[in-house]
Amino acid sequence: MLKVGIVGIGTVAQVHLKALKNTDIGKLVAVCDIDQIKLRDFNDIATYTDIDTMLKNEHLDVIHVCLPHYLHVPAVIKCASNGVNVFEEKPVGINLEEVKQLFSLEAKYNIKIGVCFQNRLNNTTIKLKEIVKSGAFGKILGTKGLVTWNRKMAYYKQSPWRGTIKEAGGGVMLNQSIHTLDLLNFIVDDFKDVYAKTANLTLPEVEIEDSIMANLSYKNIDVNAIFFATIGYCTDSGVEVEVVFEKATFKIAGGILYKIINDEYESICEDARLEGTKHYYGAAHQICIEQFYQAILNNTNNYTNVQSASKSIAIIDAINLSSETNKKVIIGG
Repeated sequence: MLKVGIVGIGTVAQVHLKALKNTDIGKLVAVCDIDQIKLRDFNDIATYTDIDTMLKNEHLDVIHVCLPHYLHVPAVIKCASNGVNVFEEKPVGINLEEVKQLFSLEAKYNIKIGVCFQNRLNNTTIKLKEIVKSGAFGKILGTKGLVTWNRKMAYYKQSPWRGTIKEAGGGVMLNQSIHTLDLLNFIVDDFKDVYAKTANLTLPEVEIEDSIMANLSYKNIDVNAIFFATIGYCTDSGVEVEVVFEKATFKIAGGILYKIINDEYESICEDARLEGTKHYYGAAHQICIEQFYQAILNNTNNYTNVQSASKSIAIIDAINLSSETNKKVIIGG
């Protein structure tokens, strides 16, 4: 059984903790957070307020990095250089230049770095990707991603780093809608270029964007994706991912994949739900974590690595540049 530690005991770490309670291939033996109050709940395992001491004292197989965005890359580098495998929460970094520091670490230190893009493992994602690959419904005519959520100032006052460019790296793109943007790229094809606009429409007290509209072109198919995301809505509506074919439309909405022909909806499959977590988290964290653990135990590459996860960061960098320059931008260029 793998010996596991977590650094950063904030909101998203609770999902990791729940998954660890339900797995039989990894055991949580240590946690680390600078806030000693958060450590009071862990009476039967080792607790630390700095990662260096945890790395020195514990012989860990895996560390889950669940820190604020700006601390992700430094923490991953530190863990890797100590020979510890890393399971990293999204985003993999706050920009592509930073993320590139991680590209060589697996080979250099003989470890693995997995990134938590759990929605790639949803039932709906897997099925829609199969449908796209099959070509059974003709050519793709277009795709769409939609995220309309709500984040008020209380969210940013609770954790002020979330509202700053330096520490969060961005707003609705990096923090809330990165999974949906990733799915449009993962399910269909890599993106080639983008023309986009970002804005802060409802949160004047913070630096980050709360809304984004993008028109993205795919590399290998002559169609575009329309992507819209905002955290200025009144509630957290279900995420939508849609692929329009010549013969049918397929839409993931509210965790269900629908086939739509002549406005008639047919439910194809549904994502599992993890009790006690936000509905849009789904239940694939458990699958994603165990997939990574199995990759460590069996020495396989069956997990989302840094290079794969970096595609979403390259897209977001290009979206920001397009908005700043008012021009179409080549992704990764």
